[in-house]
Amino acid sequence: MNDLTGFETVPMEQLRDSVMEGLVRHYSLENLDLDEFERRTEQVSKATSSSELLAQISDLPELPSQRGETGTVSSTGSTSWRIASGNVKPNDFSVAIFGGSDFRGAWQAPRNLSALCVFGGSSIDLRKAVVPAEGVTINCLCVFGGVDVIVPPGMRLHVRGMGIFGGFDRSDNQVDDPIAPTIVIEGLALFGGVSVRVRD
Repeated sequence: MNDLTGFETVPMEQLRDSVMEGLVRHYSLENLDLDEFERRTEQVSKATSSSELLAQISDLPELPSQRGETGTVSSTGSTSWRIASGNVKPNDFSVAIFGGSDFRGAWQAPRNLSALCVFGGSSIDLRKAVVPAEGVTINCLCVFGGVDVIVPPGMRLHVRGMGIFGGFDRSDNQVDDPIAPTIVIEGLALFGGVSVRVRD
């Protein structure tokens, strides 16, 4: 059981981020299965009070120190990315049609993510994501729209998309770590663009 004394005074958005981060770590340690992880993260995103946020972690065991934590892997010595130790979603979708779609903060990345942007934009930030051990393939189709992908430096990156009257970044990132997950970004940008950045 977590000692949550004093967290009630933390600003809501800061507390929401902290609780979400805690759920990601519990999932990586197999304290939560995929269904329960998704249920709790959905409740965190909808919570309107500190008590509702804290209820999502109050019954979970105390987290160990991040140093040497099982299920957390880093090629740089910092906690830059996490490997999912249980079942992962095979597929998910990011759809932005005359609007926007964001995957950022602490979230569970699927094995395959399809991003469709038509007169809209999508942001896919993998820096705090829990990713499958084999990596993630992101397939982009942008028509008068754009996708912005951010990958932490510890991950292996291959980009093999095409831009027609648009742009598709071709930035690859090679790492020496043999167990680093591989992020593959492919697809088509037609009168649109796919931006790929490697950032801490």
